[in-house]
Amino acid sequence: MELDLVRDTLEKAGFTQYEADAYLTLVRKGATSATEVAETSGVPKSRIYDVLRDLERKGLVETYKQNSLQARALDPDSIISDLRSRAESFTDTADELKELWSAPALGEHDVTLVKRLETVTERAVHFIRSAEIEIQLAISPSQFHELRPFLLEAHNRDVFIKLSITSTETPTDELDQRFDFDGVATEVSLRDLSVPFLTLVDRSKICFSPQPGSGYQFGIVANNHPLAYVFHWYFEASLWEPWEIVYTTRDTEPPITYVNIRRCVVDVAPLYHEGADITVTATGLDTETGEEKTVTGTIVDLVYTGSTVNNRYPSLSEVSGQVSIFIDDGKEIYGIGGRFAQIEDLELSRLTIDSISL
Repeated sequence: MELDLVRDTLEKAGFTQYEADAYLTLVRKGATSATEVAETSGVPKSRIYDVLRDLERKGLVETYKQNSLQARALDPDSIISDLRSRAESFTDTADELKELWSAPALGEHDVTLVKRLETVTERAVHFIRSAEIEIQLAISPSQFHELRPFLLEAHNRDVFIKLSITSTETPTDELDQRFDFDGVATEVSLRDLSVPFLTLVDRSKICFSPQPGSGYQFGIVANNHPLAYVFHWYFEASLWEPWEIVYTTRDTEPPITYVNIRRCVVDVAPLYHEGADITVTATGLDTETGEEKTVTGTIVDLVYTGSTVNNRYPSLSEVSGQVSIFIDDGKEIYGIGGRFAQIEDLELSRLTIDSISL
């Protein structure tokens, strides 16, 4: 370690500049006169006696008379111990600051523009670890491997994970050799185009950065429902719907679970209009009380764009407006809506098709 760095560290540990210079001189030279300490260290002779007395009071040097005032450094164990203790304290403080940095969640309507693309990934990890219902991701293979441990945690919490991954080099039949989607994704689609990095969590939290090579170096981190709605439809229409699904854990026979009411309606509308009895269990928030509620019953009506003109086979875009599912539990009919449902009885969190009887 350079002498200047040692001197700076001692000053940070509480030494004055003169004390650090005089002490280092004594440590290097051993016992010597006060006058020589002053000449070697650069401490003014008018101040050297006060400086040595202060160091002696701290137990770092010893002074004694021998023709002139002499001084010698004592065993530096005490200062070494103090420095190590301070280093541990600094390390603990650094760890605590890091924890504090990663801990706070963004406010309900925060939208932040950031310059460091690493910040976008860091916040994506934070959002993924807080996911409760659904994660939608558009990522590259390297980003997938980076986020995989956190996706595994979310999948184990029964979070639905839709993954749109760019892979221009890997044939579909070789995907399993390069990627292991088991336990980390509900569905995976494969793109052959590079697109921006996008993470959507629970239809409210957003992490976005432009695709590499676009010339733009910025990111968006947000916890904002209206903005997330825009990004959700960008994901569905551009990053998901046109591409081949190469991996899915969805069953083709009940029970079949949905966290997206519009996807559910697209799938069940043809069956419903052909006269099938569809029994479902829906869990969501009561739109009056805000409390979680579960309803089990038979679908008795579907309301969506075109439903009034006998549109029995709606596409995803045709259910992009208001959409409702009505369930009869034998005692009462409940209306189930999507995010921000107001006129329905429940805002859907999860719906499982229990049985289909034609």
